[in-house]
Parts: sequence; C-alpha cells; structure tokens
Amino acid sequence: MKLESNLKLSTHDLAVAGAFGALAIVLAFTPLGLIPVPNPTEAATSLHLPAIIAGILAGPLVGAMVGLVLAISTWALFGATFLTFANGSLPLALAAAFLPRILIGVLAYYAYRALRRWPPLAAALAGLVGTLVNTVGVLGLLVWLGTFPAALLVPVMAMNVPIEIILALLVTIPTVAALRAIGKDRIAAARD
Repeated sequence: MKLESNLKLSTHDLAVAGAFGALAIVLAFTPLGLIPVPNPTEAATSLHLPAIIAGILAGPLVGAMVGLVLAISTWALFGATFLTFANGSLPLALAAAFLPRILIGVLAYYAYRALRRWPPLAAALAGLVGTLVNTVGVLGLLVWLGTFPAALLVPVMAMNVPIEIILALLVTIPTVAALRAIGKDRIAAARD
C-alpha cells in the first residue's frame, strides 16, 4: 500500500468522516458522551469511539478528521478547563486538547491493521489503543508539562480507563464485525 493512497479521500471516506464527525458532536453536546464516575473529573468518556471506528473504516486521515471534530467540540465545551489545567497557557491547552484527539483514529487504524487477519482481536486492540491515546494522551501530556496535578492522575486513571476500555470494546468489536459483514471491501484497514 502506498502512503499517498491514504492521503486521498473518496466519497465513501467523506461520508464516513461526516457521519462519525456528526456522531462525535452529538456525543460531545449530550449526556451520552460523558459517563458519571466518582472521581475528580466526575466523568468517563465515550467521545473517542467515533474516531476509533472511523479510523478503522476509512483509514488514518478520516480518523484524524473525526478526531479533529472531537477536539473542536470538546474545546468549545471545556476550553476554559484546559486553560486552567495548562496554567493559562493557550499553546499548552490547545496541544493537550487537540493532539491526542487527532491521533485517536490514526493510531486505532494502525493497531487494527496490524492484526487485521483476526478481526475481533484487531477491533479490540484498536479500541484499546484509541482509548489509551485519548485518556493517557490528554492527561499524560498535562502531567508531563507540569500543569495537571500528578496526585490526581492515579484516581482519574483508575476510575476512567477501565470503564472507557470496556465501553470501547463493547462498541468497537460488534460495530466492526457488523460492518465487515455488510461489506468487507469497505473497511480500509483490511485492504492490502
């Protein structure tokens, strides 16, 4: 597979980006995107799921596009929170809010692709990788930059990550299986 073939967008790719981008917006602006948990953040997220599935279905560029929609949506809602945790630094806040989210679908695509001959395992790995990129990426970047209290990291990770991983597996594995049954040739990650 040539790299440049991943940089072209077909009508199918645009449809996947639009549908899953819209789903990311719906999740961001409704209670469906945040699951209440008893920790300092008060919520685990399902917001990353559209980017994971879009990456698997249509490749890393589409996954990145849906991740960008997710980043813009969450910035609109939580930009002030990111700024607070980034000690008022706009560049740091933007990096923490955007970079991990854009990478969710990209890295999920490559995780899926690595095990594509075993679709359920590939979908599980993509769900796991996408979830960790989101949660560990955002919080890890803020901790690494010294702007998020490291003492909060363990309670937040202990409560959020298991819930988010379970949710990712429960959604990603059957969704990818159903879409493979509908049309195997439509899943970009399964193409050689």
